[in-house]
Amino acid sequence: MPASTPRLRSPFRGRALPGAVALLWLTAVGPGSQTAVGDTPAKADAETALAPFTAHYRVRFSALPFSARAERSLVREGEHWLFRSAIDARLLSLEQEARLVAAPTLRTHEYRYRQGGLAGRRERVVTFDREAGLVRRSGDKERQHPLVEPAWDPLGWQLALQRELVRDHPDLAPHYQYRVSDGGDYEQYSFAPGERETITVPAGTFEALRFTRSPVPEDEEATRLWLDPARDYLLLRMELVDEDGRELTVTLETPPGPAANTP
Repeated sequence: MPASTPRLRSPFRGRALPGAVALLWLTAVGPGSQTAVGDTPAKADAETALAPFTAHYRVRFSALPFSARAERSLVREGEHWLFRSAIDARLLSLEQEARLVAAPTLRTHEYRYRQGGLAGRRERVVTFDREAGLVRRSGDKERQHPLVEPAWDPLGWQLALQRELVRDHPDLAPHYQYRVSDGGDYEQYSFAPGERETITVPAGTFEALRFTRSPVPEDEEATRLWLDPARDYLLLRMELVDEDGRELTVTLETPPGPAANTP
């Protein structure tokens, strides 16, 4: 990657990719079950809080002269759920996959990261081996460390957040926290719900609930999310700003269609 490309850090990046393009991974969470928001049955298990979906986003970083588009999808494959993100930008391809089990509780089984193009080729596989009590990473940097539950990969925790928000609605907790590993040391992500706001994105105008990363760890970026409670906390917009004022913006371009809500 060119030396002039700014280096940023974020809970939404794939660790293998340095620089601003790493931030093109958004925190989209897809629609969950179609239990009416606010109904008591929404406090359900992981199986009912997940449903297949595909959604598209527009991604822009203020320090780069081009934008990108990303696709997020969730599909059922046997006993696993496959949560996938794919981005296609000029001279860059980036893909993440989280394979999760939903019963008896939602947990990461395996995480895959692939990149190509401008930043070079790289691939990583992280296995959450609960029988051995280890998180194992293979690929660009091999290592392992103890598995401390609940442990999440850089993608799967986002489904866990969506599930918890649907479960708790409308009485949300003050903070939602997740222990995340990409095969390296654990990091803690914590988000606090804030005010309701009306926002406009390429997909339309929505009533959203704002979430803010709090506390913000040293050398990390200020991060804000706007999620749609009426659509099981679907991501509508994300803003991430570094210490120099450079901003990453992610906006919903094409929301999930009706077929995506069918389990």
